[in-house]
Amino acid sequence: MELPKISIVTPVYNRAFMIRRLVDAFLAQDYSRLEIVLVDDGSMDGSADIIEKEYGQNARIKLIRQKNAGPSGARNTGIENATGDVVLFVDSDVICPPDLASIHASYHCRKDNYIVQGQLVRIGSLDDAQIAPFTMLNYSRSFFDTANVSVKRKHLIAVGGFDAVNFRKGWEDLDIGLRLLKHGLKVKRLFRRGVAWHFEGKIRPETIREFYRDRYVEGTAAVAFYRKHPGFSNRMMTMVDPLFFFLDRLIFRENYLQSEAYFQKIQTLWDAGKKDQAIADLRMSAYHFYLNGIRDKLKQDGYILDPKKTYRGSK
Repeated sequence: MELPKISIVTPVYNRAFMIRRLVDAFLAQDYSRLEIVLVDDGSMDGSADIIEKEYGQNARIKLIRQKNAGPSGARNTGIENATGDVVLFVDSDVICPPDLASIHASYHCRKDNYIVQGQLVRIGSLDDAQIAPFTMLNYSRSFFDTANVSVKRKHLIAVGGFDAVNFRKGWEDLDIGLRLLKHGLKVKRLFRRGVAWHFEGKIRPETIREFYRDRYVEGTAAVAFYRKHPGFSNRMMTMVDPLFFFLDRLIFRENYLQSEAYFQKIQTLWDAGKKDQAIADLRMSAYHFYLNGIRDKLKQDGYILDPKKTYRGSK
């Protein structure tokens, strides 16, 4: 069987500080039938200029510039311009091992209907890429995470690509993942093999606040996701339910989570070399801001989830 051509599709937005590391890792892939589709989504830091100047003559790289449309719109542009049999989605804050494309390709040779989902190692320094080991603290049960996932292009086209209308940012990956499952695809999770490194950035008060803001936006998108894919399991997955609002009030204190004392706690863990623990703690605390996004979106919409009935959530 002929090996499939792989198109790595990556939306790029303001990644000038690490764009060379990203692209060099793509070019170091040991898989020959490969193209790299980079969609600059309106970057304002010269990311596209660096790519064009330093990699523009490389035949394996295809650079597309567009006005900012969000990750969903950028990935759709990448799908449209890809020529590979398989699309391997890698986010622009992820550094790949040299064998990532070949590992993904090997599974698509076995089955026509696979979603191949890889794992990630969270890192706080780019120097840890290709070095930091995978641990169970990094394990994710996600079945369609665009940081490291592949699927045949024909299936992406069949389900209409990403929903860039309802999911500009947040839940767009699981939305298309569910539609692919309904289309008949099966999930093949990689474990230990095919691991990539996800750059989280150095933890500072401003980056913590930015992370909180991102989680808030994801919370608002969760409401749209549940409306589109109702059902008990998705209700629990999205946390669009009074149970989680009750637990939020029980567990979290917003004033503390935004205090210098909390920031210092996270910084102390980080400086002590306990980076996984610091990131895990921060991700847990961010659920409060995610739930704030859900609450505010429900309040804005009059607590209506289903047009046929009123949602009686917590105010």
